[in-house]
This record gives sequence, C-alpha cells and structure tokens, in this order.
Amino acid sequence: MDFYFGKNSGNSARSAFALYEAGVTFKPHPLEVPRGDSRAPGYLELNPLGKVPALVDDETALWESNAINWYIAAKHPEAGLLPATPAGSAAVQRWLFFQAAHVSPAAIAINRELSARHRNFWRLVPDPRAAELGRQELARYLPVLEAALADSEWLEGQFSLADIAYAPHLAFLVEGGYDFSSTPHVRSWLERLLSRSAWQQARALVFDYY
Repeated sequence: MDFYFGKNSGNSARSAFALYEAGVTFKPHPLEVPRGDSRAPGYLELNPLGKVPALVDDETALWESNAINWYIAAKHPEAGLLPATPAGSAAVQRWLFFQAAHVSPAAIAINRELSARHRNFWRLVPDPRAAELGRQELARYLPVLEAALADSEWLEGQFSLADIAYAPHLAFLVEGGYDFSSTPHVRSWLERLLSRSAWQQARALVFDYY
C-alpha cells in the first residue's frame, strides 16, 4: 500500500492510526500541503480535491480518511476494527458520521484558537467567534460520547474504527489544555486511546517532525 498523508494533518493521522492498528505494511509519502504538494497534477489524479490523505492499494485508490479506514478494516478483519454483524458495523458507521459532521468541525474551530503551532503551520489567524461557537457545539456533542462511554471502555464495546475516528482532533484539544472535567468518561477514554502504541506511531509519523 502507498499512503499519501499531510504533515500536521488530523485526517491523515486518523488513517495512519488505522494502518498501524491493522499491522499493514505501507509506504509513506509525506506531503507538505501548505507548500502546494497536494495540488500537484500527479496527486490530483489520486484525490481531485487536493486534500489528504489518500491510499493506493494495487488497483484501489481512495480518499477520505474514514473511507480509507473502512477499507483497511474490511481487508484485514483479523485486526478486529469492525464488528462482524450488520448491526454492529452500522453502529460504528454512525459514530464515523457523528465525528466527521459534528465533533471534528467543532474541535478544529477551538484548536485554531488554542494552538499557535497549528496556526503557524497552516498560516491561519485566530477566530474567537468561531472558537466560541465550537465550544458551544462541543458542549452538545461531548455528552453524547460521555453517555456511550459510561459503561464501556470503547464506544462500541470493543476497540474499533469508531474510537479511531475521534483520536486526532480531540488529541489536539488535549494538547491545547481543553477542559474535559465535565465529561470524565471521555477524558479517561482519550487517555486510553492516546496511549495505544498504534496512535504513538501515527503521531510520530504525522506530527513529530519539528
């Protein structure tokens, strides 16, 4: 497999996390997105949006991190990243939609204010209004995760793609000192999630380069 990823990219880290959890052998291709690497003609053939990540596996080429992760999990069922039943896999997919549509956008807006490192890399300016809206939205979303984790270590009982999906952008908030004290189950879940060896490897690949 060939894995094209962006440095300092949460979406890229999500797929790197799944690759390492599945024990997949892959060739990494780091891209400097602010420099324009992802808009090069050759890369646009893989991802017409010019975003990261992308995965190529023989004749299969994919973009969108959760689609990449679903492919990895389906191709490597021995990794146990997807439940075997239709109901179980649909429940995992529900968490992926919730992450992509709601939790990550709110977290990104907050992180833009918290992290000078990300602002400098992506050449952004603080947006206090967007950050406040992100906090209001996350105050609605985190209790949903909190309730799901009240009686379980992982969102769907066993570790799965559902948990992987949330790691990068919530890890940004952990790094920035966001207060998770009102959702202690979420805080404990993040400690478990971010201590996994596969996440440590993904973080080293995508973020630890300064």
